[in-house]
Amino acid sequence: MGGKLQWANLKNFPWLIFFVAIVIWMAMAGANFYYQNQGGYTGTGILFPISVIYPNSFLWSGFVFAFLFLTLGILAFRYSEKLNIYLLFLMAILLVVLGNLSQGNFDIAFLQPFYLKGRQYYTDALAITDGQVWLRDFSKNLEQFQMHTRTHPPFVTLLHYWILSISNIETLAMVFFALGSLAFPLFYKILVNLGFGETRRKWMLLLLAVIPSVNIYLLVSIDALVLTSTLIFLLGFTRIFHQNKIDAASFLLISSGLILTNLLTFSGLFLFAFLGCISFYFLIRGRWSFVWLSLMSAAVFVLAFTVIYAITGYSQLDTFLSASHSENPDGFRLFHQPFIYLMTRLEDIGEVFLFLSFGFLAVFFSRKPGTEVFENRTINILFFSAITAISAMLLTGAYGTGETARACLFLVPYFLILLKDISSEQFKILFYLCLLQTFGMQMIGNFYW
Repeated sequence: MGGKLQWANLKNFPWLIFFVAIVIWMAMAGANFYYQNQGGYTGTGILFPISVIYPNSFLWSGFVFAFLFLTLGILAFRYSEKLNIYLLFLMAILLVVLGNLSQGNFDIAFLQPFYLKGRQYYTDALAITDGQVWLRDFSKNLEQFQMHTRTHPPFVTLLHYWILSISNIETLAMVFFALGSLAFPLFYKILVNLGFGETRRKWMLLLLAVIPSVNIYLLVSIDALVLTSTLIFLLGFTRIFHQNKIDAASFLLISSGLILTNLLTFSGLFLFAFLGCISFYFLIRGRWSFVWLSLMSAAVFVLAFTVIYAITGYSQLDTFLSASHSENPDGFRLFHQPFIYLMTRLEDIGEVFLFLSFGFLAVFFSRKPGTEVFENRTINILFFSAITAISAMLLTGAYGTGETARACLFLVPYFLILLKDISSEQFKILFYLCLLQTFGMQMIGNFYW
């Protein structure tokens, strides 16, 4: 059976790294908490590196849903080899739903992330009377908007407005979740292109559904839509590697992912950085094809936003510059707040790692037999291009407010594909550890942003 574990296999898991990671997290969190209690300021939350968390209401219904999540995760993984892919897609979606219903009920899980804190796109969307005028004047009115509206392109808030203009908040939640759930079939196709075996693809699909960052943030966040659009982009590249050629479909996928992502978030700059990194890699090997691909994709992007400007009067560049100034009014933080710059960089990296799960970190940093994560050349190219790109963004001061588990949700697939060649025994233990961590995180708090 796919889910059975033996004691000998349990002993071979890199438990030392697992527990060291937990100790490091507790030590850093404790030091940060103590320093802030003594009047110091680090620019981070008190539960370092978690930037946003609120205690759960501990409703009995939440306990029931949490244990249903845990039970379904165990059973789905155990019998995954007997299930067809469509049932596994359904299992993945149900795992996300049940994980979030651990908050207590439909309102808490699906609706409150939109309206409860009053700082969201939803609040600004309700105030729009004319979408065309609102879009045209977006840059001029930027400082009047809620925190998230003014640090993202306006199309995020307009998407809320368009849906709400024809329906209600329940439909808004369902549409967001449906679009976010497209990540599962896209990710599965990416695994096919990268040569994953059928059993490992099924396991990977379930792991994607239970990994803390995805399970927590896929339900109704805009970053779930960003995950979907960036997977379209990644699918284009894996198609190229699978076919060993660049074709029109691959170019269309890459260009579409690039445009869609940048319509939703300024983190779409990550994709440009990724294009630069992967182009440089192949350029030093004498292959110009990826350079031309990147230049053509960038040209299509510029053309698309030029057309948008000509039709609506909205300038993506002006809005990006205004949003950057709004988030960092004093300029590059390293020059005027070096300690806070350092602490927020640690917070950003730490939050991404924490929400990948301690089990994943144990395998990622292990050198034990069966935990080899850098064995595939194609996957290494994709992973290190992504890591170089996000590192460059973090060095510039991006994600000054933390929340990278959510805002960098698009990084998760690049980490997960590293698990292609680890042993089945190590994968099983990783999966169950990840499932248990998500179960605990969903039980103790909500992570509204």
